[in-house]
Amino acid sequence: MKKISLVTGGGSGIGRATSIKLSTRENHVIVADIDEEGAAETVSRIKAAGGDASATKADVSDELSVAALMQTVAKAGRIDTLVNCAGILQNGSRVEDMDLAEHDRIWNVNYRGTYLCCRAFGPVMAEYGVGSIVNIGSIAGFEMFPLPAYSPSKAAIHQLTKVLAGDLGPRGVRVNAVAPGFVMTEALKARVEAGERDTSVMEEQKTLRRIVEPDEIADAILFLCSNAARAITGATLPVDNGWLAGLAYNSYAGNKKN
Repeated sequence: MKKISLVTGGGSGIGRATSIKLSTRENHVIVADIDEEGAAETVSRIKAAGGDASATKADVSDELSVAALMQTVAKAGRIDTLVNCAGILQNGSRVEDMDLAEHDRIWNVNYRGTYLCCRAFGPVMAEYGVGSIVNIGSIAGFEMFPLPAYSPSKAAIHQLTKVLAGDLGPRGVRVNAVAPGFVMTEALKARVEAGERDTSVMEEQKTLRRIVEPDEIADAILFLCSNAARAITGATLPVDNGWLAGLAYNSYAGNKKN
């Protein structure tokens, strides 16, 4: 039976980069996204490079849509890898100014979407006694940002990853997460162009003084999915060009700028 790698949110950004990276392995990549055109474009790029992939529409926040996604995957083969990249960003906001509809949408996609997919596919992997799940957290899940929906949703994903690692580990399934810093995805580029983000500040906050690229997050995900990480589960790996490391270092009162 053919092995399947499923990537949600694979129609752009980190999800697209991850889908392309996973297609270099001998498996079939299912690119799932609510944006059908984006998913199709990712598949087109994979096939042009000689990979094996297919696209499907999925709304990860909807339980019935995730159930339909399960049927699609089951028809294609045995799921071996799940990467939960589907997610949405938020602009800075005070708690009292946060639109509740936007708040709920962010939680429904970021946390509930991750939860539903893990809940659906984790037990299927466990039946075979092997598999790897990688969730997408964020540095905003480690430290306080003025993002009253996004930051808590990512912190919840970090904790969910540990819960799932404990739950599925005895049945052979590893569950990890990556925590990206600011990543130059299409969504971030749009916010930069709209004047909602300042790239110079982002670069200055990082010890490596540059913004992370989607391919670099995908490399970390590929590692966590691989046999090289066979002893790693329940971990959340920051991929942030040193933002977390520089947070305290750069705020030290006696520090001179490098």
